[in-house]
Amino acid sequence: MVKEKRKSFFQILFYSSFFSIILILILVLVLVSFSKTFIQERGIRGQIIALENEIRKIEGERTKLFEALDYLKSDFYKEKEAREKLGLQKKGEKTIVILPPEKEEVKKEKEEKEEDLPIFKKWWQYLFRK
Repeated sequence: MVKEKRKSFFQILFYSSFFSIILILILVLVLVSFSKTFIQERGIRGQIIALENEIRKIEGERTKLFEALDYLKSDFYKEKEAREKLGLQKKGEKTIVILPPEKEEVKKEKEEKEEDLPIFKKWWQYLFRK
């Protein structure tokens, strides 16, 4: 007497090749889904890092601009610009302008050279070297 073992529905299902194929397909789909999510997450992290670097760069530029603005608003800068560009001075100060002597000598030399030139060269320079 040999007892025949009856296989239950679950045993038949778990040991069938159809179930194995379905299980493998489900695992592949889950792995593909996780890999897509992982790739997207890596891309987003890269973008976040790039944006954080850009934020630091822009904040540095902003700091430099505020420092420049503070300098331009300072009394020292205003006084410097008034002296240099407008020629203003404080009470009791005297402004001295020193001209370089080379410019005056160069002008005199040019005038002397022009006087020594023949008339046709003077006309040539007048007409063609403006």
